[in-house]
Amino acid sequence: MKLNYKLLRKYISFGLLSIPFIFPYLLQSQKTDQRSDSIFYREDQLYFGTSLMLLRTNQDDFKTRGLSRHFQLGLIRDIPLSVSGKLSSGLGLGISFEKFTTNLIPKENGMYSFDLDKNINNSFSLSVKSFEIPISIRWRNSSNLDYAFWRVYGGIKINWNFQIRATENLNFETINQDINIFGTNAFVSFGFNTWNFYFSYPLTPVFNSNNTNPDSPSIRIKPIKLGLIFFVL
Repeated sequence: MKLNYKLLRKYISFGLLSIPFIFPYLLQSQKTDQRSDSIFYREDQLYFGTSLMLLRTNQDDFKTRGLSRHFQLGLIRDIPLSVSGKLSSGLGLGISFEKFTTNLIPKENGMYSFDLDKNINNSFSLSVKSFEIPISIRWRNSSNLDYAFWRVYGGIKINWNFQIRATENLNFETINQDINIFGTNAFVSFGFNTWNFYFSYPLTPVFNSNNTNPDSPSIRIKPIKLGLIFFVL
């Protein structure tokens, strides 16, 4: 039986986008029971966040236009590592969207590849949609009755880039073969209660090693993310 990846992506996307409507109600009742009956509790959470991206590259002629942006949404299952609940691990599932505009231009020269256009007036945008699995170590100074507390979370995210779309002069084209389908990012977040700062550093570049032809420079792009992430209890 052949797995239908397109249908699988639709089901996962629908489930993740339904999280904000059903998860808070289920979570609130769960936390009320846990925190009133025992000191042992979990901090299962819905998260969403937005960031600006700084594109790190090995090319001096590489330029960006406008704001490179990132959005993420998902949920995290809390796994306590101590009786007090102050130290735990987290395993989650989410979806993310990235978009940036640069002076990259696609070249058709026996293979689909990229080259640099020194004319910044050329408009070339890249949009990446991915499913993400955050794995984290989590510390907070909370208790079983305290809902507002300081927190520091850190770990890695494993991404499956299921749709990559290039836009040149309003013409769309899917270019999945030039992008690393799987990627990893190291991240850290810290803050108080719902509001938290977020920083992410990519461990794998956007484009794979086959993204350029022999006459083009090797282009490596790593989007560094800095923004805010919100945790809803």
